[in-house]
Amino acid sequence: MENIDNANELEKLEEQESFKDDLADVPPNDIVAYNELRSCSDLVRMYESKQLDIQPDFQRDIVWLNPAQTRFIDSLIKQLPIPSMCISLDYKTEKRLVIDGLQRITSIIKFISEDEWKLSELTDIDERISGKTVHTIKTKTKDIYTRVQNLTIPVTVLRCDYSKKSHNDYLFTIFHRLNTGGTKLNNQEIRNCIYNGDFNTLLKKLSGNQKWIALNDLKQGAIYRFSNEEIILRFFAFNAWLDSYTGRLAKFLNDYMFENRNPSSEFLTQRETLFNSTLEIIQQKIFNNQAFGKMSKATLEGLLVGVSRNIENLKTKPAEQVLTLYNEFRALPDFSIENLKEGLSGKDKVTNRINSAIQVFAK
Repeated sequence: MENIDNANELEKLEEQESFKDDLADVPPNDIVAYNELRSCSDLVRMYESKQLDIQPDFQRDIVWLNPAQTRFIDSLIKQLPIPSMCISLDYKTEKRLVIDGLQRITSIIKFISEDEWKLSELTDIDERISGKTVHTIKTKTKDIYTRVQNLTIPVTVLRCDYSKKSHNDYLFTIFHRLNTGGTKLNNQEIRNCIYNGDFNTLLKKLSGNQKWIALNDLKQGAIYRFSNEEIILRFFAFNAWLDSYTGRLAKFLNDYMFENRNPSSEFLTQRETLFNSTLEIIQQKIFNNQAFGKMSKATLEGLLVGVSRNIENLKTKPAEQVLTLYNEFRALPDFSIENLKEGLSGKDKVTNRINSAIQVFAK
């Protein structure tokens, strides 16, 4: 029972780590913040013309349910006070990104653009929209639909430069500070939005790799909230940058994503090949094509990096020898639950345990 309790405590600590913002830098003084008013129709027009990127994918697991969207539309109709949205604006490309207010703007877009959307039937909202489709509302109560179209929403705009690392760091912190209500975004969900690019696309692709799914025993339809993308990111970052790790995990992973968000096709191919080769050895020579069961993030990270740093050596070894090395790896004190609980992201703790994994698989 004690081991189970310790494992559960470790799992909670690792979950907390995925939400931690360790950026302590002073905000850049060349970001300009200002307020403006935008009508709902204007926001929809900007979205449809691709001037406004709402990135629904980055919050794909925590979208408002229909009753919440319906109540928000009812609030617009009743002209109740609406919290300000926050949008970043890259002044070089004119690209806008929703930082806070995704669920609100998604509801607005549905109401203005999707005639077949049926609002929830609720007793505490205007009966003229309760249980009605947008088409019915537009047809029978045009004034309600027009009122929403013309209603203005307060928007805070952060004018910045997406190509500057300091600006991306600041946006990451803003996401943390603003997305504190409801279901808070974890770090990888935020990275998926800010560092969107070819490398981020690769992470999502690899998280759907069949070997990865089988090894982790991932269930179809289950909600993982980008935890798989994050562990794959950690694998790549520590494989390449272990010696430069300072103990600030969130910043370390942010920096790696920023530096590589739109890399060469050669870089992407190399990373995908490394990932596939690592999984193949783990799957065939250690787990005999079976799932490896429950494993802490730190242990899985150590396994991935340890194997990947010794690919050529392990390819030539028979499965029974690789399995022996794996058992030696699992017995390392650095990866005991007690040791991990003492410091999940500390510089010495992380570098020592990953280096010990590399050394084991080098034998």
